[in-house]
Amino acid sequence: MPRSSSAERWLYEPLLLCAALLAGAPAPAQVTGAGPNRLVNVIDVSEHEDQVDLTMVFNCSMRFVNNLPASEGKEVRIQLAPLPDCGLSPLALVSTETPPILGGAGIVRSTRLEGIAPGQVTVTITFVKSEQYVIAQGADPHGLRLRVINHKRQKPQVLVGGQPAEIAQYAINLDSEPKPYPQADIDLAHQRLKTPVYVSEVTVNDEKWYRLRVGPIAERKEADKLLELALHDYPRAWLAIGDDSVTNAAGAPSAQSEALPPVEKIGSDPPLQPEELKRLMAQARLALDKHDYKLAVTVLTKLQRQPEFPDRSSAQELLGLARERSGELAHAKAEYEEYLRRYPNGEAAERVALRLRTLRNAEARARTGREAPGEAHGWQMSGDWSQLIRYDGQRITNGPLPPNSNSTVPLGPLTQSENAVFNDFDLLARNRGNNFDLIGRLSAGYDKSFQSSASALGNPTRVSIASFEVLDRPLGLLARLGRQVSVEDGILGTFDGLFLSWNFKPSWSLNAAAGYPVEQLILAPQTQERFETVALAYAPPGAHWDGNIFATTEQFQGFKDRQAVGFETRFLAQNASLVTVVDYDTFYHSLNTASAIGTVTLPARWNVSFDAERRNSPVLTTRNALIGQPYADLNQLAFNLTLTPQDIYQLARDRTPVTDNYSITVNKPIGQRFQWTAIVTGTETGATPASAGVAALSSTGLLLTYQTQLFANDLWRKGDFNVITLTDGNTEIGRIESAALTSRFPIGGAWRLGPRFSVDRLTDATTGAVETTYIPSVLLDWERGRWLFQLDTGAELGSREAFLQLPTGGFVQTQDTTRYYISISYRVTFQ
Repeated sequence: MPRSSSAERWLYEPLLLCAALLAGAPAPAQVTGAGPNRLVNVIDVSEHEDQVDLTMVFNCSMRFVNNLPASEGKEVRIQLAPLPDCGLSPLALVSTETPPILGGAGIVRSTRLEGIAPGQVTVTITFVKSEQYVIAQGADPHGLRLRVINHKRQKPQVLVGGQPAEIAQYAINLDSEPKPYPQADIDLAHQRLKTPVYVSEVTVNDEKWYRLRVGPIAERKEADKLLELALHDYPRAWLAIGDDSVTNAAGAPSAQSEALPPVEKIGSDPPLQPEELKRLMAQARLALDKHDYKLAVTVLTKLQRQPEFPDRSSAQELLGLARERSGELAHAKAEYEEYLRRYPNGEAAERVALRLRTLRNAEARARTGREAPGEAHGWQMSGDWSQLIRYDGQRITNGPLPPNSNSTVPLGPLTQSENAVFNDFDLLARNRGNNFDLIGRLSAGYDKSFQSSASALGNPTRVSIASFEVLDRPLGLLARLGRQVSVEDGILGTFDGLFLSWNFKPSWSLNAAAGYPVEQLILAPQTQERFETVALAYAPPGAHWDGNIFATTEQFQGFKDRQAVGFETRFLAQNASLVTVVDYDTFYHSLNTASAIGTVTLPARWNVSFDAERRNSPVLTTRNALIGQPYADLNQLAFNLTLTPQDIYQLARDRTPVTDNYSITVNKPIGQRFQWTAIVTGTETGATPASAGVAALSSTGLLLTYQTQLFANDLWRKGDFNVITLTDGNTEIGRIESAALTSRFPIGGAWRLGPRFSVDRLTDATTGAVETTYIPSVLLDWERGRWLFQLDTGAELGSREAFLQLPTGGFVQTQDTTRYYISISYRVTFQ
């Protein structure tokens, strides 16, 4: 969704027929053009509190091959293999694309698609900063999801001392006392942490307090590491950000120099029995329900003085809430701050930080008539406008035939041209409130083709995403209505409908979706098909893994189209990652997808990645019965061929082959500038039987491809990127041997130049014909601030020798192919 109505392998059939020799006729040219249509429809970026999902929606089926780096970096290169419904031959020249991207400002800097190896494309995503991520492909190869995890979007719970825009440095507050620290304590802290130690002062209720601190620390990442180390010897340690003269950029006291009442010290009372602790917690909750805030404060304060116990963080939160509701706002802020310092990753940290921010805003408005600095209120807009102009031409010339061949094939050149203009507009409107977030998304475009050939563009207007969502933070409820994309929870891409998510516990979410799958990106919904999905997700806070289970059902033109259950799991540790996806159709009793993508980091900086999957190709749905048929409607098919519903279901099974894909990637950095990669991939598509007038297809057998790449950075000058790729492999139409060189380097200012050159040779599996192709191209781009300009031009110079068995004897005919393209694109972003 959107999915092609024809299966991948059947689109190879015309290509194979064209390559075959007919009796006494010369072999037609091998068409390798890509046409003007783009491969990536849209990249949708959805932000959550501690993770970000990038959902890539393709305009045709793409098989994941590998990604580098494996799980962490400022830039990730995702290698994909376009499947036959993309209409590309294994030697196709793919021009550069800048896929439309919706959202992600401050997370994703840029995206780019380009071809650097035969039969493959690479999507490069550049982040604003280094990120950790996992990648998964669901049941439908029209989509791919990259999940950025442990993404901290400067969450309020760690901003106790100020706002990010005003912060220069960090410090670790080890402890606080109402009397000066002796020099021995200062020396001991320095000995333990090997970091400069100092003492700051703050006045609370007219009483001076002394804070033992280490710092200043310039980088947040280093501060987090030091905090983790300090907690072993200083269990009350917390992260301070720009709240004293040492860490504050201006050297002035921050907002957190406000004198707040002291809080009760943990462990100052003897420990109570667990039963008594539970009784007091129940009493406090009941008092809050009855609005008896005085009693609630008394009971919760007693609990606050207890040593650490399982519900102490809840007691701390409730104490702040009771203080706030009783009007003791200064005490409430002090209790909320105590929670954030002691439980920065607690289950209620976001909720507590929101309440604290609300109190600060109210105080700022009362004092100055303005919002607190750094707080974003009202509607914020971000998006981009882009345009791509592409011209694509091809000229095929057949060599002379022998005398008396009686051939009717023209010897003159055959010329084709395809050109189009793509216009894209992406808009994200967000309103962050104290309790509600409102988000509107729009990704749309208009395409204009300048020829009337069969391969010309279809409907010129595209609406990829058009949705509105509401997030209720206190309830943990999200609702999104409209056209949207998803490749998880059993959803197969783009749909018009409703998505609901309820985060009913810190680790648990219940998701549901219903609507109409989108086959064509026109404005109006297509209601001939509908689906419903429900999923349960588990994501423990701070854990290295998460997962979900789902159940989904679809109907198409009155037939059961799909009914599946499955699960997805994601695991990411420091030296390993693993993502698994299982999708099983309970109606057809068929395994739609079982895949595992993993990485392992070994000693000496070796990295091994693997991908193993078995999938129905395409996804097994009842509409697959239409593959190879002259009908576009299941009811027409049933009426004209006199088929029962069971016959239709069997035809769907017959048209759905099983494909096994395997790949293993070995990666090794060599010094500071080089990186070597070796990739072995294997794919095998099973046979399908003949039925209802559609011919049988035999199994492809195991097709192996071997590839090695050498990456180099800063080789000729600082900021350059270079890669050499060698490929040797088998495809359904023949053997491919290729050598390619891609480079990109700065040439002055914001300009970068990217020359590319490859030499490919294809040996046809059917005829033995050999085609050699030379592909030079160059990419020129300029990027500065909100502006991006690209000029991409290239040529494909091919020579093919085909052996013809004529009545007069054997003959070798030559065919020359010249393809050339030029594309000009620009993008303007705003926020």
